[in-house]
Amino acid sequence: MDNIPKIILDNPFRILGVYANSPKKDIVSNKAKATAFLKVNKTVEYPLDLKGLMPVPNRTLDVMNEAEAHLAIAKEQIKYVQFWFMKITPIDDIAFNHLVAGNISQAEEMWAKQESISSLQNKIVCYLIGKKPLLALKTAERLYDKFGDTYINKVDANSTLQMSGTELLHQFIDLLGENLGMAKLLQYDLSDSTKAYISSQTVGPLISKISTEVDKTKKVDHKDHKARIEAARKLVANTKEDLKLLREILPETDSQYQMIADKLGLEILQCGIDYYNNSEEDEAPYTAMKMQKHAQSIVVGSLAKQRCEENVRILQKIIADLPPKEVAAEVKAIKTQLARFVKLPDKISHAVVLLENTAPYLRSIKSKLGMGNNYYLKLSTQVVSNALHNVVEEVNAIQNDPQITLRLQLGLGLGPAMLDMIKSTMREAWKATLLMDELDLEQSFKSHYNENRSTLKSMCNNLGVSTSERRFNPNTITVSRPLTKHYQPQEKPKTGSHPQGSSSSSGTDGPNGCVVAIAIIVILGTILGAIVSATGGDFAIGYIWASVIALIVYNLISD
Repeated sequence: MDNIPKIILDNPFRILGVYANSPKKDIVSNKAKATAFLKVNKTVEYPLDLKGLMPVPNRTLDVMNEAEAHLAIAKEQIKYVQFWFMKITPIDDIAFNHLVAGNISQAEEMWAKQESISSLQNKIVCYLIGKKPLLALKTAERLYDKFGDTYINKVDANSTLQMSGTELLHQFIDLLGENLGMAKLLQYDLSDSTKAYISSQTVGPLISKISTEVDKTKKVDHKDHKARIEAARKLVANTKEDLKLLREILPETDSQYQMIADKLGLEILQCGIDYYNNSEEDEAPYTAMKMQKHAQSIVVGSLAKQRCEENVRILQKIIADLPPKEVAAEVKAIKTQLARFVKLPDKISHAVVLLENTAPYLRSIKSKLGMGNNYYLKLSTQVVSNALHNVVEEVNAIQNDPQITLRLQLGLGLGPAMLDMIKSTMREAWKATLLMDELDLEQSFKSHYNENRSTLKSMCNNLGVSTSERRFNPNTITVSRPLTKHYQPQEKPKTGSHPQGSSSSSGTDGPNGCVVAIAIIVILGTILGAIVSATGGDFAIGYIWASVIALIVYNLISD
């Protein structure tokens, strides 16, 4: 009994037990009979219930009254006439005997013997009861084409309603589409004019429905990432079937299809963008990508396709740079340390803290992904690169100190305080280097690192700073729970500078210092003695004063 149109099952003519062209007195008589039966709780049945072919209607007083009311309106009357039986010719009498007995095929054979309004009308109803909508549509095309002008008059000679055959066919199609689904009717091989009408009645509502869903989604707060992604999911679900039907009706080159497909796809795309831009969830890139891919599969216009492709490409790059899911927690912790580090001054002490805090997480990543994993090597190299930057900067800064540079240029050597400061910096730099030695590097960065390491070691050796190869035990460090906040820190700006060794002497009491002091005394004494002698004074006195001044200057510089 499924798929029999409701307009047949609940047809007012069937409820009242009459034919579509029965006189009004039959309606009044049957209703009176039904009212009497129902008042004493008796079941009401009529021959046209066709019990073997359809379920018996559920008749009540309200249902009977409602049926009668429908038939009192001319437009409603004709609507229900189109989906019920007529009895006009002698052949109809014979055919109905078969039909009431449950022999629907024999009834159809009888009506096939002639082509009249009633035979065509009755075959339409039989085809719909027998679930043959294509035959019903083809028969309707024939009926309204041949008898459209006299159809209403045959039903009710007193009716003032006027409808052409085309209008009757369109009304029939609309009502059948409401019952079976208009899109289903498009599958049938019908005349071009009929298919064109069905298409027009299908396309408009589908486009309107999709457009309404898109407009509803646009109103969702673009900064509320959860609301936007949920709205996108609903938009996809609510438009999936409608878009599929529309694609079956219209080619992708059709302007109507392109317009609504691009509108739908770009809104889904925007939802994905809004979600990703405002979300800090770990799955955000993957969730957003699903929406971007879906949008890309929908749009057909060149500009819309270009925009989708660009966004998918950007997101693919972001996902490619994401850590594998099994080490996401460790990566978060390292990124957090880097984010803090880049905000601090370029000091070696901060580099040491960075290396000590990130080493446990890097070892954990290494154990899970393997030493040769590209992501692990890239992240480990990023940590070392940042730390090395601070080492290079502080070592270069102390070498370029103006006081140290002047003393070295004059060959005066370094005082104890300065020497201790330089040695302390070198010891700290070497400590950081030993920590960096424990981490793995990308091949492309190793030569740069080794060059700096070699230079620093040479400087330490020249200054007497120990460069023993200390190794720490990774098992003594416990990995703490990483922070949940996700950052994307930038590396500190790198310089191309390398630590440079000093060519000066390392002490104030060395031979170079004494030679220079004596040379200054001799030269300055000779010059000042000559000046004093030229003005009539004693050369020796001038020489002595010059020596005293030279010694005072020397002592001030050496302190």
